[in-house]
Amino acid sequence: MQINNKKAVLDNTAERNENFVDNKWGNQLSDYKNYVKEYIKHYKKAKKGNEVSLAIYPYMKVKWEALNDRLTAATKKNLLTEKQIKKIIKIKSKIVNSSAE
Repeated sequence: MQINNKKAVLDNTAERNENFVDNKWGNQLSDYKNYVKEYIKHYKKAKKGNEVSLAIYPYMKVKWEALNDRLTAATKKNLLTEKQIKKIIKIKSKIVNSSAE
């Protein structure tokens, strides 16, 4: 009976860890998506000559690159689900499309 209980506890712990990791990267993706929205907004304003956006944009670009690198590394290490990877691709396409305008 104790062996079955230990196995159930271990299975439950593994499931919780997987949920925690998925939730962690899900939160990272939400932050990334929101950050990209702001980044694109300031990029467009900076192109038009807005002084505030011109000052903020370089810092935002550096932070965006760091977030992008973190998510790319997680993808390479297979830490993300297929759905999360598709979400990253969709977000990255928004940046490409905004810079092409």
